[in-house]
Amino acid sequence: MIKVDIVNKVSSTAGITKVKAEVAVDAVFQAMRLSMRRGERIELRGFGVFQVKPRKRGIGRNPRTGKEVRIPPGRTIRFKPGKDLQNIGVLPPESTS
Repeated sequence: MIKVDIVNKVSSTAGITKVKAEVAVDAVFQAMRLSMRRGERIELRGFGVFQVKPRKRGIGRNPRTGKEVRIPPGRTIRFKPGKDLQNIGVLPPESTS
């Protein structure tokens, strides 16, 4: 699924135009981006948690030359799926009403 698919789904589910859905999706992504840039944790109940974690410095290796390369410390984003998302493979049977 790509951004266009999300915009189309939001548009059809909310009954709004694709232009308005794209504005809404962009606003959500921008809010998440800004929040993570500030190092804040984003918790979406039933979906999961995005968290900015520090990354230690280290030493890597250039696969072409085999030469060691220093990796500076930094920050990385981790995602931990929520309970509902973890159980996605265990779906209840569909009702035939």
